[in-house]
Amino acid sequence: MEFSMQNLPGCSLERISLWLLMAFVVALSACGGSNNKSHQVSAPSSSSHNSSVASSVMSTELVLMTGTVTYDYVPHNNNNSGLNYLAIEQRPVRGAVIEVLNQNGVVINTDIVANDGSYVFNVPINTFIQVRVKAQLLRNTSPGWNFKVTDNTNNNALYTLVGALTSTGMTNSQRNLHATSGWGVSSYTSARAAAPFAILDDIYIGANRLNEAGNIHDFKPIELRWSKKNNAADGNYALGEIGTSFFDAADAIYILGDANNDTDEFDAHVILHEWGHYVEENFSRSDSMGGAHAGGEILDMRLSMSEGFANAFAAMMLNNPIYTDSSGSAQNSGFASNIGNKNSSVKGFFSEGSIGSIFYNYYHSSNNKTANDFTPIFFVLNNSSYFSHEAMTSVFLFYGQLKALLSDQATAFNDLMLEQNINGTDEYGTNESNNGGLAVSLPVYKTINPDNIATNVCSSPEFGKFNRLANSQLLKLTISQAGSYGVKVTKAGGGADAISKPEIIVYNKGQKILAVTNTVANNASGNLSLSNGVYILEVYDLSNHDSTNTEVNTFCFNVQVMAN
Repeated sequence: MEFSMQNLPGCSLERISLWLLMAFVVALSACGGSNNKSHQVSAPSSSSHNSSVASSVMSTELVLMTGTVTYDYVPHNNNNSGLNYLAIEQRPVRGAVIEVLNQNGVVINTDIVANDGSYVFNVPINTFIQVRVKAQLLRNTSPGWNFKVTDNTNNNALYTLVGALTSTGMTNSQRNLHATSGWGVSSYTSARAAAPFAILDDIYIGANRLNEAGNIHDFKPIELRWSKKNNAADGNYALGEIGTSFFDAADAIYILGDANNDTDEFDAHVILHEWGHYVEENFSRSDSMGGAHAGGEILDMRLSMSEGFANAFAAMMLNNPIYTDSSGSAQNSGFASNIGNKNSSVKGFFSEGSIGSIFYNYYHSSNNKTANDFTPIFFVLNNSSYFSHEAMTSVFLFYGQLKALLSDQATAFNDLMLEQNINGTDEYGTNESNNGGLAVSLPVYKTINPDNIATNVCSSPEFGKFNRLANSQLLKLTISQAGSYGVKVTKAGGGADAISKPEIIVYNKGQKILAVTNTVANNASGNLSLSNGVYILEVYDLSNHDSTNTEVNTFCFNVQVMAN
């Protein structure tokens, strides 16, 4: 038995092919992206090959070919810190695309691997074929999906698992394919074939759970881009410099794979956290600005809602509140966090720990009709009254819509909010009293009228910059007379002699309809046409949205709206 590196046409150099005439050995490859053009692979020479059998003319007689497709799953240690390579288990590859190729690399049959990892094909007798499994979930019945695991360091090529090219013979046969972890005694020593299929199976779990919760809509196709080169440096994604695992709404989900530093392919909570952002984006709505964040920080409520929900989403999909993330030398360290913990160091609408705890405990509690039922949560998030509401996304918006849509569930959810020192009573956080220790944080939404009377708000870096509580202030504007309006912001306090750079964003149901960038010191203004309805103004100082800016100034502004 011998392993060799093969540079096959159209493939990555990192392919291991094991040509055996009797055994069925598989290889990790990254070939062709979404292109279905197959590789031209010739059978290895052997005196036992019959040239007439290997003819390009296939027999009309068929035999049955069956098999199972599995991958190595590496669990976490019992203390949830790091991966335990001594406890590797084989798990079925589920829902993936499986193909039969002839000796010319032409696909002659295709199917979807069953839930137990099995497949069945009728194949022509005495014909050289090979089996290829794609790291792709494909479902053509509604709700349909198309998810792929690709290599961003190899032109976003699709990962595949390929069996040996051998004859079908004259009788029924079995060909099993297995994606190995690539782990040796103390390090990775061969191709990490299991990684793409471990990632794929997490998405398989999430997609099916969503359908069980009542989803009837097709899933937007997305690629999950993983590479063993993906590392914590920020830079060129094609070189693996992705910074961290993250969801890019315009592109894909990028996943770390840098051994001995940070790998995420076996961190199911991390994968499903990022896929939770995908669910928000495509089945609901998120107004989060993203950016760096950590537990115990006081965040903008849009960010705390998105990150707290994503943490809880992963825990809910896996029915496991212990969020684990491996890293370090030999993947032997990392961290674990209990999403269901009710004693976060920071409690409030601005805490992702609080939001995650509320959602997970609501899901897990028998007060939620049936424990571990995601249906009511998804029902609210996927309802147009939620994702088309005038208020920005937050725990307040969810609670307000839960009261409106599932009133019998509101008390249980509200009790969990109160435990986290969140007491707003509607979508706008009315009556909220927890300001996080900064008075200007409340009310959650300031009121402004189109009467040219100024409303004073302050942009503060008290808790950090860019995505922290009070960096931005939100103002609720109700228009009862459609027309052209002007918006003006003027510095009116704070910052001593420092020059402020105010900016304005106007939203309608979460969509930006005006963005005024700063061009004049201490002032900003703009004009727009408004129909009857409710609008949200976001006002902030540019320096407090710039995490690289070392200046620390709280700037206060007079905000005015007037008819033109």
